[in-house]
Parts: sequence; structure tokens; C-alpha cells
Amino acid sequence: MTIHRMLGSAAILATLCVTLVAQQQAPSGYHRVTCVKVKPGRTAEFRALISGDISKVEHSEVDSGTISGWLLLRTMVPAGSDASCDYVLVAFYPGLPPAPMSDEETKAVIEKAGIGKTLSEWQQEHTDNGYQVSNNITRYVTLVGAAKKGDYLVFNSMSVSDLSAWIDWEKKNWQPFAQALVKNGILSAWAINEQVFPHGAKVQSQASSVDVYPSWEAAMHGFGGKKVTDLWNSVHPDLKFADANAQAAKLRTIDAATLYKVEEAIFPAK
Repeated sequence: MTIHRMLGSAAILATLCVTLVAQQQAPSGYHRVTCVKVKPGRTAEFRALISGDISKVEHSEVDSGTISGWLLLRTMVPAGSDASCDYVLVAFYPGLPPAPMSDEETKAVIEKAGIGKTLSEWQQEHTDNGYQVSNNITRYVTLVGAAKKGDYLVFNSMSVSDLSAWIDWEKKNWQPFAQALVKNGILSAWAINEQVFPHGAKVQSQASSVDVYPSWEAAMHGFGGKKVTDLWNSVHPDLKFADANAQAAKLRTIDAATLYKVEEAIFPAK
């Protein structure tokens, strides 16, 4: 079973939902998210695989317009055996995400990228170093700013009883604040998103938000401090920050927050 996003007939749909934002993403907002665990003692080999063959394939796919972009996240907290994923690979699409590729289609992608390996060698290279935990389809609803290599991303998994009401509140209240945060360099990007597959009453996290910070220090500081409060007051002079947080708490519950680092970002040249 390969780590690469195009797994062919062996593709897995499971429960991970991580949204990464970039200005180069297509308006559709659809992206496929792959959660990966690295096999014990294979971290160096896995990183070589990512920076080598997988990077070549993703550059080729972006250049051809098959995907709109590709990002790699490394889990920072929680890490180690407690982490659901050691790495997260995200492919963005210019429209609806395509069906998983057949073996023949995967072979063509490998050849187009100039990788001198057979399909079985390509698959074995992935199997030796890691394995997929899950693979899902997500769509961002709205985004501000752009994530870049070296940023730190906080992913907030949420339970939401009324998705439409939550989205409306976020767009009205938090989005203009996020725009001010990005303009002032406190955030690199922000997004809210909904999970497409899997979905249903028993899927806990069907909504999420993402806060992308330009540094580790900024991520640790979060939304605390006088500068952030003053910025909120300038954007929403008639709504106190504490009152806004109380409103948000009635619309959603943050089930878990995970911290990632953006290790790689491949998008079309501007």
C-alpha cells in the first residue's frame, strides 16, 4: 500500500480531516487528505522518499494542472506514538476530486515524472517506509491569506450542531478579524471547512477551522495579548471579544487541536 495520494484500487476513506490553505488553491476548495505513520527507524528514509520521488511526482502533477497544489505537514504536538499521523499529505484539485487511479494510470504518472522505477518498485518503496492511516475528502468553505513552507498550523476539529449557522457566524464575525490578523502579520492564513467524505451522524468531526501562524512563537502565543484585543475592537467596536467567544462556544465545540509544521508547499509559479 503506497503512501502517495494516488493509491489506485487500494485507496482508503477514513476519518482524518486537515485543511491547509494557500492563495494558489483552486476556487473549488476540494482536497484529498492522507494521514501517514512512518515505520519505526525509517524516518530518514521516509524524508528522502518525500523529498525525492514523491516531490517529483507532485511537481509534475502541478505543472500539468492535474492538481492545483500539494502540501506536506509534519505533526508537532502530539507527536510520537500518541500522534494519529506523523505526516499529512494534502492534494488540492481544480474541481471535483477524481476517482482513485488504476495501476495503469499510476504507472503513467510515474513515467511522466521521470522516475525510473516500475510500479511494483514504486509501491515497495512506500511500503518499506510507512503506511496510510486514513484518506478523506474535505472542502474549505472560506479562507484568508496563504500557508507557506515553514509556517505552523493549528487544526481545530469541531462538533457543530447547526453547520449553516456556524458558517454564517464565522463569515460575519471571525473572517473580517482574520483578514486584519493576516494584514498585521499575526496570522499567515485562516480557514473554515467541512468534511465531504466520510460523513454521517457517527462521524465526529464534520467541521474544522485552521489558524496558520508565521512562527513557532506566534503559534504558542495564539490570540492572547493586548494587540489582538485592540485589533478585534477596531474590527468589531460593538462586539466585545469575550462576548464573541461566548457566541462561538454556543455554535461549536472544539474537540481537539493539533499543531503541525508546513514542511513542503508545491504550487504553480506566480
